[in-house]
Amino acid sequence: RLDEMAKESNGIRHPFPLNGKVKVPSYGTTLSKNITVIGYDNKEASRQQSRTSDKNAFLAAFTALLGVINFGFVLEYVAPAIPQLMESYMGPLRLDGNSSALFGSLALLGALIGSFFGGHLVDYYGRQSAIILISVPSSLGWLAIMYAQTVTSLYLGRILTGISVGIASVSCSVYFAEIAPTTKRGMFGSFFQIGVTAGATIGAAIGMLVSWSYLAVTGQIIATVMAFCMMFMPESPRWLIVNRFEKLAYDTLRWLRGPNANIRYELEEIKHIKNPENVGYSELFASGVRRQFVISMTLNALQQFTGINPVMFFCTYIFERAGFDNSDMVNLIAAASQLIASIIGYFLAGRFGRVKLLITGSIVMSLSCFTFGLYFHLLTNSSVNPSWLALVSVFVFFMAFNCVWGSLPYLVMSEILPSRIRGKAAGVCAGIGWTAGFVVSYGFLPLSDRISIQGTFWIVSGFNFLGALFVFYFVPETKGKTFEEIEHFFNSKKMISRATEV
Repeated sequence: RLDEMAKESNGIRHPFPLNGKVKVPSYGTTLSKNITVIGYDNKEASRQQSRTSDKNAFLAAFTALLGVINFGFVLEYVAPAIPQLMESYMGPLRLDGNSSALFGSLALLGALIGSFFGGHLVDYYGRQSAIILISVPSSLGWLAIMYAQTVTSLYLGRILTGISVGIASVSCSVYFAEIAPTTKRGMFGSFFQIGVTAGATIGAAIGMLVSWSYLAVTGQIIATVMAFCMMFMPESPRWLIVNRFEKLAYDTLRWLRGPNANIRYELEEIKHIKNPENVGYSELFASGVRRQFVISMTLNALQQFTGINPVMFFCTYIFERAGFDNSDMVNLIAAASQLIASIIGYFLAGRFGRVKLLITGSIVMSLSCFTFGLYFHLLTNSSVNPSWLALVSVFVFFMAFNCVWGSLPYLVMSEILPSRIRGKAAGVCAGIGWTAGFVVSYGFLPLSDRISIQGTFWIVSGFNFLGALFVFYFVPETKGKTFEEIEHFFNSKKMISRATEV
């Protein structure tokens, strides 16, 4: 059939078989203005889509979601725990202002370490294995916190649990992207932030009922259940093929797409990926990778400069400064609103493009940070206390972040980085992001004391606006494109939306 198609198209032949039609241009004096495209027609694509079952892919994604729930629980843990650890009766475990800031921020330092480990794990041992290994540093960290006798043990526990966060930020985002059908990759990518906010909501809810040590027991349970359940889930078909496990990759893709799906096209696309063997970090700056790497690295840094981690870590503290009495309840409501926003983001990601969502989210967060700073300005310099302005500003910020910026930077990173170096590059990008997160989180309160809390929020507002400008000028749209089409776009320097219209 390929030979017949090649004759019909005057010798133009696609590098791998596709079931579909060939558009043959009318050759003549306008030959250079015509393009021959081989691919699926709309009817054939619809028939194939109807034969594909996403049930097992959703099952695998929901299981991997436990790794991200652990992620969110680790980050949320300090919000209910720090007020308890700052009480005078804590004795040698008592935290002061500086040590509590360090306790909250050390998880990000651990995440920086874990992201580099995660990059190696997903490349050499597979995405599934990397997710299972999240439980090792997480379990050790929770044990160190549960049985802590000194503040140093608390610090060690935060670093270890932070390492699990760094591994999850790389392995889970790549796993979601690679097991998802192309048309639903945005929706699968949104699972990441749903898991983070679900973990935060669990932490806020249970933190109102139990002490800081029993809250650590909950984290231990989440890590153990996640590792056990993930053992029964498949490896990413892309990792299996590039590591020459083709038979297992075929069986895995068949399981993920359903017994009646036509998986030949997807398999052949994956097989044309370059083998990642002997790829080093120097390739991050090669001509075919450098642009994607810089975009991914910047998006990860900008995600942290939105200010989400200081607001999340010190939510209780911020609302106490704002004059709210029941700050624990406000913290729970904030976490629950983030979960709702993440679920809304799941549907938005399947409907709208990445670029539009990222720009809109940045502008909304910039305005929210500005108005939250305005609230503190009015509180400090006048007798007015518009508490409604603080509530609206924070909840709108949480909604915008969790709808868009919580998951899309990881999704875009997993989409645009070439498969042959996806693990290493994602690890470095995540590491840059966590470095930025550590700087922002640790410096948030000291900077607030030096220039005022409203000035700090106005600086964060400016970073959010810069994020919108960066996305507008440098980030390409990837919605509805296969990994191979995206890689071809960066290599050919052509508009992908035009190159892939069939």
